[in-house]
Amino acid sequence: MRHKRVWIILGCAALVLAGCENMGDLTTDSKTIEAAGAEAVEVNIKMGAGELRVAGGAQALMEADFTYRTRRRPPEVDYHVAGSKGFLTVRHRRGGTVVFGSSKNDWDIRLNGGIPADLKVNMGAGESRLDLADVDLRSLTVDMGVGELKLDLRGKHERHLEVSIDGGVGSGTIYLPREIGARVRVDGGIGSVDAHEFSKNGHVYTNDAYGKSAVTIDISIDAGIGSIDLRLD
Repeated sequence: MRHKRVWIILGCAALVLAGCENMGDLTTDSKTIEAAGAEAVEVNIKMGAGELRVAGGAQALMEADFTYRTRRRPPEVDYHVAGSKGFLTVRHRRGGTVVFGSSKNDWDIRLNGGIPADLKVNMGAGESRLDLADVDLRSLTVDMGVGELKLDLRGKHERHLEVSIDGGVGSGTIYLPREIGARVRVDGGIGSVDAHEFSKNGHVYTNDAYGKSAVTIDISIDAGIGSIDLRLD
């Protein structure tokens, strides 16, 4: 099944690249979402193809800039609050064309670092840079198709954090704090894992602080073809 999935992903990527065409002039739309009383938030980001950056630093719940070609439709943003929890979704607009090349599609999303967040990122093809050191994460789920992932989990952690990464074809670099215990389990057909500062036991990698710190970062990676680089700072 995994090999079949990889070939499907590669086929889709080839079609995407073959579909490059001029999609009009560049434009940038900005969007701000207020928390509206939410004490915690679930954030779902679903991007077909392009470049995605998610970071902290927003004064509102979310502040974002979306840069795209004028013939492409802007992403859909939906937010509502139920009880004390907010639900934020940013997704590729239904019916939109997913192509690379001249059809630039960049999403720059900043989240409020003072509101606990469960973050889910679904990326079809492209580059994802998740600078989450200043985001108060409760959980993180990343589903990557084809491309590159850079994930920064440095910063203060006041609670146990579970991270799930499901990747297709590409590479991933994960930055972790040296002083907080980290356990990384790697499954699938990954070509290489660079984790020279970690201890290895089968498919599991741990740092020196694992089992000694008050909280732990627990990461599960299931990937197809590519490489994983684990770095401590």
